[in-house]
Order: sequence, then C-alpha cells, then structure tokens
Amino acid sequence: MKTIKSALSELKGRLPEIRLPEMPTLGREVAIPVYLIHTGPDPEAYFFIFDFEEFVERSREGIFVRPKLKLWAGREDFNRAEFARQFRVSFGREFEAARLALVAEKKSSGWFGWLKGTGSDLIVNSIAGFIANVVLLVALSAGRMVLSQILPATLSRVKSDATKLEQSIEETKEKVDAALRDFDVTLHSDLYFHAFGERPHGAYEGMDFDAWPLPNFVQKHLGDTETTSWW
Repeated sequence: MKTIKSALSELKGRLPEIRLPEMPTLGREVAIPVYLIHTGPDPEAYFFIFDFEEFVERSREGIFVRPKLKLWAGREDFNRAEFARQFRVSFGREFEAARLALVAEKKSSGWFGWLKGTGSDLIVNSIAGFIANVVLLVALSAGRMVLSQILPATLSRVKSDATKLEQSIEETKEKVDAALRDFDVTLHSDLYFHAFGERPHGAYEGMDFDAWPLPNFVQKHLGDTETTSWW
C-alpha cells in the first residue's frame, strides 16, 4: 500500500507529463471574407457580399478574437474610405432588420438566442432533474426556500432582449470600425475577369493565383447590383 509520501513523489515525477490546454492567443485575428464585385468600368461601380451573421458571432467571442476583413476583389483602384462608408451603411441596414425582427418576435438561430446558456435550457430539457433539485432544496431548507435557490442565478439577471440587442450592436460597431481601419485587399482571378471583361486588363499585381474558386453563393450573385449578406 502506497504511503502519502510515495504517492506525492510519484505525482511529482509525473507532473512534467501533464500538459495544460493552451490559452487562446490574445487578439487572435479571424479573417471574415468580403467579396467585392464590380459592375462596370468605373472603379467605384461595385457591390459586395459578406456574411453579416459570421461577423457578429465572431465579434461576440470576446477579447480572444479580432475579426479582420479579407476583401476579395477584381481590382483595387477603388476608394477605401467610400468602401468603409458603404460597409457601415450595410451593417446599419442589418441592425435595423434585427430590431424589426425583435419587435415582430421572430425567432432566429443567430444572435437572438439570448437565453441560450443562461440555464433556462437546463430546466426545459431536464424537468425531472429540476423537480428533484427543488424537492431536495425544500427538504434541506425546511420550507424556507427562495426563488434564487430554485432557478439558476443567471435567470434573475437576464436583460431584456432589446437591451441585449442594443448592447450587441454597439459592441459590433466597435469591431466593424476596427476591421475597417485595417483590411486586406486581394485580387481574385474570377472577379478580375468579371470586372474587366473584354476591356484591356489592369495590372496583375496583388493577384492570388492560388486562391480557391469563388464559392457558389458568390458566383450566382455576380449579375446582381446591390450589396447583400448571406445567412
């Protein structure tokens, strides 16, 4: 039978073998693709496609993630400041749509799942276990039971959907502004030939010749004229 001393010695010898999980890198960049599609010879004639919900979800992951725009385009001689303005306008439209959806009490699988993780799902999905805990609390407290002992503490602190939405919008706006201060523009061959067509082509500088083909959801919108986001 091992003594306490021998057990401690064995544990000490095994410590170098124990590896703790690596913490996320502070401020880790996460590339959010944006596809800029030109619709004519004017470098300012374009629209763009991006994943609004992905940007929002990444923004909500906290200090360990910093969304960064990776802009795929067919040409790079467009005005960066004007693009930033249009990008903010597009986000503004999405925010307004989110508010209207909230008012209409529509359910969403995206950033409207405010109660997820608060403990309410535990009550719904495990009624028997919840009742058992209530009975146990009653027995232990001899009937002197308060609501905070029954329900998860987080439920008593749940903010209104409107408050959480506004808070999320403000936090996302900050991430958008940060992303627009530092974004990459990379030429994609498919967007390049779509932008110039049969006209004389511009320089190939900045072209990523190893880039994957455009996703299907981008290809089918090459003929569109308005900025959009996909879900």
